[in-house]
Amino acid sequence: MAEADPSMYDIDIMRVSSCILVPRTLRIFEPHVHGGYEVHYVLSGRGAFDLGAQTFGVKRGDFFYTRPGTMHRMVVPDGEYLLQYIAILELDPDHDAALAKDLEAILGEGRIRRLGDRYHAVFAQMSRQALSIDARQRRAASARMAGLLYDLMVDTPIASGSHPAVEQALEFMRAHVAVAYSLDDLLADVGLDKSYFIRLFKKHVGVPPMKYAMNLKMSAASDLLRSSSDPLAAVAARVGFDDEYHFAKRFKQWSGTPPGAHRG
Repeated sequence: MAEADPSMYDIDIMRVSSCILVPRTLRIFEPHVHGGYEVHYVLSGRGAFDLGAQTFGVKRGDFFYTRPGTMHRMVVPDGEYLLQYIAILELDPDHDAALAKDLEAILGEGRIRRLGDRYHAVFAQMSRQALSIDARQRRAASARMAGLLYDLMVDTPIASGSHPAVEQALEFMRAHVAVAYSLDDLLADVGLDKSYFIRLFKKHVGVPPMKYAMNLKMSAASDLLRSSSDPLAAVAARVGFDDEYHFAKRFKQWSGTPPGAHRG
């Protein structure tokens, strides 16, 4: 019996090289370009996106992308806070030519799709998988993104793959980045048994609920440290910590470095 050609099982069509949660506060970025496609999914806030000579507003629930080599930048108005997932996609010129053509013809660079709030869990899972040291997890992130893009291109209603209670919890976390809350507060909002909810959340997002909540807060704090000269106590307060020393300890646990190392 002839051996199967290993190339038959090569299902990689493109690679998600990164998918990160990016908080931005009171900032205007310099125009820049990337070598890959840049996909945006806005979780909260509003801003303006400069794409070449075009400028358009973006807000919660918006999804759009830019092609490699296109000059762009995000502008966040004074007093606004923009929280979004940004993914960088690397497409092979030969193997992914059909996908690149479909993206251009059907979705279109800079064309906004109003996806709403339903895909927070999808992007949270892609982000976790894209950062994994396990190559299978990274391939899963790429496959998930490819499926999302093609579902959008054929106008198929996309199931988030998440439970309504998980989506409700993610919304609660997003709305409470600036205040302190406990797991009990979160449970009171979703109305589920503690052990059941923790298992449910970890199944759909990949990490326990309060670990994900802390990631949101520390991501916001990291951006505040880079973008402002506010005292450490003020930064801590803006992400729900009354004690700057406790905040500094938790921040170092999260990032591996003290808050001062993140000053711009």
